[in-house]
Amino acid sequence: MTQAQSSALASSRRRLWAWRIGATLALAGAVHVLAVWALPRVIMGRVLSAAQPERTSGVFLPPMTDASQRRIVMPSPDLLYATCAFDVSTQPLRIRADPKAPRYWSIALYADNSDNFFVINDRDAAGKPVDIVLIGPKAYAQAPMLPVGANVIDAPSSRGLLLMRVLVADYAAERSAVEAARASLSCEALR
Repeated sequence: MTQAQSSALASSRRRLWAWRIGATLALAGAVHVLAVWALPRVIMGRVLSAAQPERTSGVFLPPMTDASQRRIVMPSPDLLYATCAFDVSTQPLRIRADPKAPRYWSIALYADNSDNFFVINDRDAAGKPVDIVLIGPKAYAQAPMLPVGANVIDAPSSRGLLLMRVLVADYAAERSAVEAARASLSCEALR
């Protein structure tokens, strides 16, 4: 093999390795984008499409969690849940609750990419009822009148999920109080 042939072969191998490294980095970048950006949106899309709201209040009240339930990822057997899938693309949503639970409770709002953008709990509410108007990221054709005293929250996405949690020490003994606390939650379009 001549020196020119040897040099050409070495150059060809360097180009091949450069192409392999570039392809590997491109593939790693694509996997990273899928994992960080797309996967949370796909998961929330499935959660939102599976949400089964009650017709009157827009809220889904699943039964107390046990070992056989997995509607919510890794549910806690010490918490009673309520969910509300929302879409504020065409009109705001009014969220109201007066959870007079004997222990901790919280209401959390999640965007369509699973980011938590608002939380209120029993300490923040200080015994007062919760009254929230959730506004979508796009302007509405006709802006409704906002209720006096309502806390206005801007949602980063049009669709999302509300998750209410109520701490339960002994469900049998506290059933009426904790069920009343989560039943006080309503999610209705603001008109």
